[in-house]
Parts: sequence; C-alpha cells; structure tokens
Amino acid sequence: MRRLVSIVVAAGLVGGVPLAQSKRVTVTFSSQNGNHDFDAAADEYRQIWAAEGTRVIQAMEKISKLEFPEKNVKVEVYEGTSFSGRGDGPMRLRASYTADVKKGTLVHELGHRMIAQLKKRPMELDEHKLLFLYLYDLYVDLYGKEFADAQVAFGKTLKGLYDYESAWNWALAMTREERLEKFGDVLRLNRK
Repeated sequence: MRRLVSIVVAAGLVGGVPLAQSKRVTVTFSSQNGNHDFDAAADEYRQIWAAEGTRVIQAMEKISKLEFPEKNVKVEVYEGTSFSGRGDGPMRLRASYTADVKKGTLVHELGHRMIAQLKKRPMELDEHKLLFLYLYDLYVDLYGKEFADAQVAFGKTLKGLYDYESAWNWALAMTREERLEKFGDVLRLNRK
C-alpha cells in the first residue's frame, strides 16, 4: 500500500509542482495475480506513467478532441497479449516488451479506452482503423517520427489476432490531415 501511495504522489509531482492532469487520471499497475515475476515490468510501466502520464493524456485529448473518459485505470502486467480492458475490467500489458514498446503499448491501449466512447462508427472502420486515424500522429507529437515509425514497424510484426499490417498501411496511406479529418467525421457522427 505504501508503494502505491508513493507512486500516486510521484505521478502528481514534477519538480515539486502538482500536476492536476495526473491527478485527474490515475493508472495503477500491478503484477497479475500477485505474480512477483512481473514486478519489475510493473515498476517499468509505473515509471513510464509517472514521467509521461500527464503529457500522454493532454496530447491524446488534444489530438482526439475528446476528454479521457475515466478517472482510474487498473492495469495488470503479465506475459500475454496486451489488451485495453472493458468496463471495469483491467487493462493487461505484456511484461517482456522493451522500454519503448512498453511506452508505445501503454499509449495504444489507453487510445482504445479513449475511443470506446465513440459508439457510432462507419462500418468500414473497425476498432484499430479508428484508433490508427490518430495514434501515429499522437506518437509523433509525443515522441517524434522515429519513435512513431518504430511502433508501426513493431505493430506490423504482430500476427494472429488482427491484421495490424493492413490497418497501418491503410492509415498511413493518408496524410495527417486526411486521417484527422476522417476521425473528425466520426466525432461529428457521435455528437448528433
């Protein structure tokens, strides 16, 4: 419990100055089922969030023109496929990823939770195509083009559950402006 309190406090402070945005969205990381094999990875994710959480949420809200819909997100770290979670269910993040892939995956899965509020969607836009309309540009805004390109390259290697390669190729065939315009169409559809 003491460890959790210190992480929440650290996430809300940078240079001793409280950050309201960090306090608005709290992300709690734990090893799945208390498995200590994943403690180090949970700590890595915790450190990423403490250093980047405020900036990630701000950038995500700016590019998507949505407010992050949750105040508290629970994350279980384990060795399996990363998953954003649904409803009260926890997000699940893979333990064995490199530091940059952990960072990219956390942003990706939070992106799914952000767009879950968009209930009306054109038939041709599945979950990932909708996410990819802003995720690449979010990566660029947060960490630069080299990071974004590396996340896309990694994503294209994931096989089996979804055709990430085709979805990324589809999204990146458009310009940033075209992607964001198409995402804006979905926003307008949901505001009617």
